[in-house]
Amino acid sequence: MNKNISSNYCLKLALIACAAHVLPALAEWQLIDDNYLAKVYIDTDKMKKSTSYPEVWQLTDLKSTATTGAVSRQILIQYDCIDKRRRTLASSAHSKHMAQGKPIFTDVSQGAWHPVAKDTVLNTILELACAKEELEQPELKEALKSEARESSEKSPLKEK
Repeated sequence: MNKNISSNYCLKLALIACAAHVLPALAEWQLIDDNYLAKVYIDTDKMKKSTSYPEVWQLTDLKSTATTGAVSRQILIQYDCIDKRRRTLASSAHSKHMAQGKPIFTDVSQGAWHPVAKDTVLNTILELACAKEELEQPELKEALKSEARESSEKSPLKEK
């Protein structure tokens, strides 16, 4: 039985690693926030529907290179809609924008649960993930895009 568990874990690990390379090309990334540090996207098409624990692929495209050499990060986050918390299921950092280029690191260890603070990008994503059915309406998707544009225009540190 331990052999089956081990082989299932290895298979899951391999699938997540492959997905980290394929998803950026296949995903239709929805801009959620554009601030002075980064642009944050989610893949609304890949959200799990009808669950209390939706999983969301998030892509953070940095505006300057991190000390690790990363220019973008891709994260699979699981949200708890009832207790308003989140945990990372998998993550990777990349040497090019939009999770392209050589992966600098990948991590498939399940993280601990953390509360989601109000008035944050993570809270916005939690609300979207927990109300997935509403995003099926095109006018709401358009309103979300408009909010992201307005947010970037109001950024106090936006370059001129």
